[in-house]
Amino acid sequence: MAEWPEITLKNHVTFTDTSFNNLGNAFLIDTGMDTLGITCKHLFIVFEWYAGAENISLSPGFVSWDMYSKNEPTKKINIKGLINENKQEAIGQFNTLKVRDWLILDVEENISDIYPLKLRFSPVAPNEIVYEIGWSKDQQTESPSLIKHQCFKNFGSYYFMKTLSEETQFMGRSGSPVIDKNGYLVGISSGQEGNMAVIGSVRYLQEMMDKHDIKYKQ
Repeated sequence: MAEWPEITLKNHVTFTDTSFNNLGNAFLIDTGMDTLGITCKHLFIVFEWYAGAENISLSPGFVSWDMYSKNEPTKKINIKGLINENKQEAIGQFNTLKVRDWLILDVEENISDIYPLKLRFSPVAPNEIVYEIGWSKDQQTESPSLIKHQCFKNFGSYYFMKTLSEETQFMGRSGSPVIDKNGYLVGISSGQEGNMAVIGSVRYLQEMMDKHDIKYKQ
């Protein structure tokens, strides 16, 4: 991992009465036209509990959001806005969020040594090996973990995957990028059901980019 470019970031989100640090994982994508920030939508479950969020939008109490390097917290990327904000979209519970677990963030500017991932639009094949890069909640290592998964089933908007790496802690890993063997983004870490990792599919991300008129190269 020491030879890899820096990919995975952490979220720091501030509301009027509370703030959240070290919240989930996040990363940048290169659409071929622009650089955007990505994290998991089910962060809004936390915002609902502790900041009074009522839907997938930044409430009046929202103050600021930045994505930062876990090893160098002063190295951060400021978020200008939530692109797929939707005041008509209920937050719901995880079993409803897993089919739509992508937040697309408008970033102020990229830091040159944070690597934005290019997108792969073709689905992950059955039994294909992919790699999740991120930190669990209490992980203190300088480098994120590299977790190896094997695709078990494609549900269209998300996958069930068998985790091949041992001694894996799932809590706090949500929002981590999932890449193929060539380093292209194929999904986002969403959670776990039973012994299966739940990985959001790029298909939903593509649908949201089309809906919000985000230009991209395939």
